[in-house]
Amino acid sequence: MSELNEKQLLIARREFNFFMTVGEKDFPKLKLNTPLDFFKTKMNKFYEELGCVGFNPAFNELTAVIKIKKETGYSGSLCTKGSFEYVRFYLDYNDGSGWNDMGFTAFNAHDIPTQKDCDSKPEKPIDYVVRLKIKPKQDLCVKANLPKVKAVLSWNSVPAPNDPNLTTGSYVWGDVKEEYIQISPIKFFIPNLPLLEVGSLFEKALLNPEVSLNDIAATIPEGDVSLKKAKKEMLSGKVDFQELANTYRKKKIEPYRFGYKLLKEAGSSPDYTILNNVYKLFESNKLSFVESLGKLNKLKCNTTYEELFCVGADYNQEALIGTLKVKKSAGYNGDLCKDGSREYVSFWIQEEDNCSWEHAGTTSVNVHDIASIPRGGLSYSVILPYDFSKFKRKCNRPRVLKVRAILSWNVPPSGMECSHWGNIVESYIQIKPGMVWTANSPKLITVGGVSTDNINNFTGLTLPGAKIEFNQTNTFNGSPFGGIIVVQGVSAPFAGMKYKVKITNLTTGGSYYLNNKLALLGYNPATGIVTHPVEVPVSDEYTYQPYYNNIDSVLARFSPGTNDKLLVTIENQNGTSDSQVIQMDNTFPAVSLTIDDQGNCSHYAKGDTIHGEFTVDDNYLERYSITTNAGTYTKVGTGLGQSGTTTGSGQFNIVTFTNRNCGSIYLKAIQKTIWNSVKTGTHSDTQRIICLSE
Repeated sequence: MSELNEKQLLIARREFNFFMTVGEKDFPKLKLNTPLDFFKTKMNKFYEELGCVGFNPAFNELTAVIKIKKETGYSGSLCTKGSFEYVRFYLDYNDGSGWNDMGFTAFNAHDIPTQKDCDSKPEKPIDYVVRLKIKPKQDLCVKANLPKVKAVLSWNSVPAPNDPNLTTGSYVWGDVKEEYIQISPIKFFIPNLPLLEVGSLFEKALLNPEVSLNDIAATIPEGDVSLKKAKKEMLSGKVDFQELANTYRKKKIEPYRFGYKLLKEAGSSPDYTILNNVYKLFESNKLSFVESLGKLNKLKCNTTYEELFCVGADYNQEALIGTLKVKKSAGYNGDLCKDGSREYVSFWIQEEDNCSWEHAGTTSVNVHDIASIPRGGLSYSVILPYDFSKFKRKCNRPRVLKVRAILSWNVPPSGMECSHWGNIVESYIQIKPGMVWTANSPKLITVGGVSTDNINNFTGLTLPGAKIEFNQTNTFNGSPFGGIIVVQGVSAPFAGMKYKVKITNLTTGGSYYLNNKLALLGYNPATGIVTHPVEVPVSDEYTYQPYYNNIDSVLARFSPGTNDKLLVTIENQNGTSDSQVIQMDNTFPAVSLTIDDQGNCSHYAKGDTIHGEFTVDDNYLERYSITTNAGTYTKVGTGLGQSGTTTGSGQFNIVTFTNRNCGSIYLKAIQKTIWNSVKTGTHSDTQRIICLSE
């Protein structure tokens, strides 16, 4: 097959959905323009491709940069539904278990016209970043945990699960990339930790999660002393200069590398005492202060030890993200059991109206000496949550901005110039359109993980096309909600104002106000370090938090534990409110499966017929199915078939195989319910084991 030209590729892009809908067998019957053989190819990168893949140990998030390269081919403008760029991540821990499917995430892509930036350069490609929070395996700090990550990009089609070798799914449009990453170690069991003194504290904290560790320590004699001692030991990982000098002399690490922070301090401080102390410190360790400072002053934009490769923006969760690589096994001021050092990244955004640069903030990631570093280095991501509100416009005026990221090792960048150790990367980012909102009243954004625009305010069920917003996972049409309900809404513009959260049960007529503690996710604007603020309501009133204390804009989190219809209302202290109806469903499908084996799994001979009955019951059933590897399934009577979408009961016969000694019959029922505001596909199942005799 000859390669398609740009015009033919755009036609193929439009016809791709037909191929995915009707399949390979029936596609030729449609008599479209694109040859079938094209849709059998994989990983066409004409429209999009992966940039960098990384991991942020503080957030425990995998990241991938997707470069959108064209201005058309994404199923519509910013005012339409557009299309989706999906990324599925796999991890290989190098322990023999192979690739582990970590799940997928996505962002909404659109046709964005290409404009010129302040330097008259075309604003393409646009760099989008997707993030996936994971719970990785952890090791003690004495052993580096360096799994390989694989990212699989696929346009408008979710990459098939558990398919790391790309053999079962359709990957016509997309890309694949692998990198090594580093998982944060456990420092809890370091040698000097007073485990016997604090063990009882941790035990009580686990058994009483609603009580803080500090409160528990206050009730135990010397508890606060033990807690402070444990904290001191966990934080006492700094390596002194003399030890670094001795260690790095053997490894030929430059003094102006491991002494960089001291040299910068000495060179910039007006205090002669500081300069003299640093001079003496170098000379006492048989290192030339003058020579080191001279070589440092000649150094600029050095990428021997680390290098920044990508910068982009998270379209879903609003953050600026840089991806860098650590290249060497040493030169980072300590191993994983020590403090190590930090890779700082400063972000700048260019205002397109006057072409001036605005400092968005600085963040960092912790790095260490790792003797077993892979040849290609380790890929890290730095994440700066950022409120883009002031840049947002209506969907008919797409906003693309230039962003600059400046990497600097162990010393935060100053200004927009390149550091001694580090480099600069620029790219273009697209800002999500602003929502329609009256600025003096509260605004609900999501309830139960789904945009309020996609929840029917009468039935409380999801509308067709609804997705879980943080990762763009599809929901089933007419989905209810179960488990933990997370409420997100406009927060930062109301910082300091009070609000209440009222829950009205529309089935019983009762109502109440939430008054539980609200755990939030934030970051320190000065250091970029992740924080975990807790908002405690007073007289049922919560306080709106600034963006850096509530980067996810969470207003409430509660577990109603009911199957009733609820009205969730945010009430501001100025008398305004916003509400959303949701239908709850906290009941899992009820399934039963019986066969005529008389309680003996070896009751049947090969070739016998097994007779069975089953029931499926659920208020919001998506589908059920019976599968078997014991023989051939046949429906009996007028009840339910082998698979379907309705509840009830059914009967079946299975003529067993004559060439198998055993098998099973498996019944699975999947419900539509969105569980804990983050996932769909909760299910119940049951099975029967069959043993076949001669």
